[in-house]
Amino acid sequence: MTYDQVEATVKAVLAKQLTMEAGRIHLDSRLVEDLGIDSFGSVEVAFELEEKFDLKIPDAALYEAKTVKNIVDYIASQKQGK
Repeated sequence: MTYDQVEATVKAVLAKQLTMEAGRIHLDSRLVEDLGIDSFGSVEVAFELEEKFDLKIPDAALYEAKTVKNIVDYIASQKQGK
């Protein structure tokens, strides 16, 4: 899976959760400040991403993610070579 594919999937999941167009979500979008995602929403997003990418996202990684790029980078690093 390429970085662009990971990015597109993450944006699609966020767009669905936040009921907004994926085109309005950018790599530098901040999860809380720009997208308004709350802690409950971030847990739902994490569950959906884990399912889509068949991986476990540790709470620490979720807590540390401040931007969309942080999420994409984490998932891309986990999916590298698989």
